[in-house]
Amino acid sequence: MINNNVLSKREKISYGLGDMGNNIAYGAVGFYFVFFLTDVAGISPVWAGYIFMIVRMWNAVCDLFMGVLSDHTKTRFGRRRPFLLFGAIPLAVGFALLWLVPFNENARLIIYYTLIGIVFNTLYSFVSIPYNALLPELSQDYNERTSISGYKMAFSFVGSLLSAMGVTFIVDTIYPGKSMYTQSFPVMGRVLAIILAISILLAFAGTKERVESRVAEKQGSLWENLKSLIKLREFKLVLGVFIFNMVSFDIIMALYIYFMKYALEISDSMSYIFMAVPLVAAVLVTPLWVGISNKIGKQKTYVISAIYFLIPLFACMFIPAGNIPFTVFITILIGVGISASQVLIFSILPDVVEVDELKSGVRREGIIYGATMLLYKLSSAITVAFVSAAMGWMGYAESTGNSAVMQSAGAIFGIRLLMSCMPALCLILSVIFIRKLSLGKENFENVKKSISKIQ
Repeated sequence: MINNNVLSKREKISYGLGDMGNNIAYGAVGFYFVFFLTDVAGISPVWAGYIFMIVRMWNAVCDLFMGVLSDHTKTRFGRRRPFLLFGAIPLAVGFALLWLVPFNENARLIIYYTLIGIVFNTLYSFVSIPYNALLPELSQDYNERTSISGYKMAFSFVGSLLSAMGVTFIVDTIYPGKSMYTQSFPVMGRVLAIILAISILLAFAGTKERVESRVAEKQGSLWENLKSLIKLREFKLVLGVFIFNMVSFDIIMALYIYFMKYALEISDSMSYIFMAVPLVAAVLVTPLWVGISNKIGKQKTYVISAIYFLIPLFACMFIPAGNIPFTVFITILIGVGISASQVLIFSILPDVVEVDELKSGVRREGIIYGATMLLYKLSSAITVAFVSAAMGWMGYAESTGNSAVMQSAGAIFGIRLLMSCMPALCLILSVIFIRKLSLGKENFENVKKSISKIQ
């Protein structure tokens, strides 16, 4: 069934590059798209939230169907890798089109960004779901998966860093900030599109699928598969952890640029530095969290890291505007927390595949990842739309094109409150779920032995 559970560093790097490409796209959209809609295209926060919700919900449905499609794909390149090959360039084109401002009329812009968002998110599902479902097929070794996940998330943070820092570096430093946003954002879109396409193609070229799937005569309809998954206790618990963990990260991403520019009053010329600081910290501490996880287990490490993460989140309520040293300190702490939450959750999710295989008799990585992403992105769409609308309710005023707007004290307080309390609440809920999960290394090895006896 398995040729070799141990991957070379070269293959782990190649696999990680794929997530760098995915997260250039995901990070740029997560950090800047709502901001772009409100502060460049001039769309109200409420409508920006609606657009984000619609396209993210579409993305959620696409994720599920792409998972099913990749489970039933069989080519000489494998089940998952062909999607990287054929999806990389179209995804890059869709990404670049997001950052244009082709019309002056508000209604036409709303329609444009909704339609282009749907196109982009369809292509993103086409690439990202098979890519994530590839991880369990690279190795079935418990610790090796944590190692692969560590490489994956390190490159994921590099991708997020390139998007978070790269966007502001281009639009606020190379270009003179707000006065040329309508020209600089399209340039940024083209530059990052080229990098993400190359990264995904390198992931295709440098990886190999090792686990032979028992695809199926046994495999039933999509609805039957979903019903059987929802009945699986381990899946439900991991799903709860995953959704609340990832939604907390999405809230931080959506609000961070507003938090930097308006609550902390970071100048345009320095914004790229403060967008980069937490992600650089996240990359640097990734090996630390992998090492701790290998010693005391993924679940204990996750609980510790989530409780720790509450400290810098609550501190966001009190960071004084213009206090650069304290801002740097807190954003580093935020980066350390982001690192743990992302590395650990993406190493826990693949372990459900074997539990499901033992119960169902087939490997269903695509459906597992597709169903997980469907439910997570539906949750994310609603939550981020609520957060965006809440900014409007608290007084945030959108700006059109290249003109700046001063925000009220109520709007700034709202940004601080949402940035602090909403992600913290989600992390607390994720800890409640993971404390009920029994899927440590010993249990995982027992599951693998049981599967080998059946075959």
